[in-house]
Amino acid sequence: MSIHSTQQTCHHPARDITIVTLVSGVASLGTAVVAMSLHASPFATLTTSGAAFMAVLTAGMNVLKHVKRDS
Repeated sequence: MSIHSTQQTCHHPARDITIVTLVSGVASLGTAVVAMSLHASPFATLTTSGAAFMAVLTAGMNVLKHVKRDS
């Protein structure tokens, strides 16, 4: 590498969004397992897992927005 070359930063927004979405999916599945182990109805299980998915996804996207703003 030359002393005159510039340092380039690499930004992967698609990778970050994919990671946040996968973490949201795992949290949703975990919530569904807990709800089913507590003998919740299928509708309650779907509702709680969907709410967990949206909550984690929203929080993750807000974190990404703040991290990318500081860069």
